[in-house]
Amino acid sequence: MNYFLQSLKSVFVKDVLIELRSRQVLPTMIVQGMLIVWVLRIASEAVSSAVTVVGPVALWIAFIFSGLLAQERSFAAEHDEGCINGLIVAPIDEGTIYLAKLLVNVVMLSVYELVLTPIVMLAFKLTLSGNIGLFILVLMLGNIGISSVGTLFSAVVQLTRTRGSLLSILVLAILAPMMVPATFALLILFNVIPPELAGTGALAFVGTLKTAISYMAVFDIVFVTACWLLFGFVVKE
Repeated sequence: MNYFLQSLKSVFVKDVLIELRSRQVLPTMIVQGMLIVWVLRIASEAVSSAVTVVGPVALWIAFIFSGLLAQERSFAAEHDEGCINGLIVAPIDEGTIYLAKLLVNVVMLSVYELVLTPIVMLAFKLTLSGNIGLFILVLMLGNIGISSVGTLFSAVVQLTRTRGSLLSILVLAILAPMMVPATFALLILFNVIPPELAGTGALAFVGTLKTAISYMAVFDIVFVTACWLLFGFVVKE
């Protein structure tokens, strides 16, 4: 157990120090996120009643596409510098490498969310009507889901010529089932959907806020476990 924690810490600290020294990914994520929010805010002006509806959607779009920037860099440095083989042959379990990379991406996206969430709430005039703890839980579950899938497929696409666009296609396709309850949860928490209309229409299968959070939690458990198990096969190919 001690060896596992030490290995996890070593890879995690290495990646964090690389980002702190280069300062490339996080500033780019913030700029891209602000551009996405700005464009969607302008588009929502066409229909005044759509401003608060677009807000939660803008939040998830910014999180996903900016998160892809961080995830694309997860293994780019190792591949570009030819260090990936050294990382693989090191006395560290491949699953531990995945968990360390996942943790780095979760932390990066969490810092990004701390910066962007207040901006989105101000831009779209959103106010929380529910428990702030539930709001943080929904964002964290979405964060883990985005990071778990993105971290694995970042390793998969590094040797392809179109790794950026291929990563986006793969991650977006897999994340689609999670984004429905994730968007529904934010619509409820921001009181965009009245409680009496929750779980009706196109979102009828989601049901309630509790059910939406449960869907997200199950998605995270399944994909973190699956990606952790598959990672060793991916990096050795």
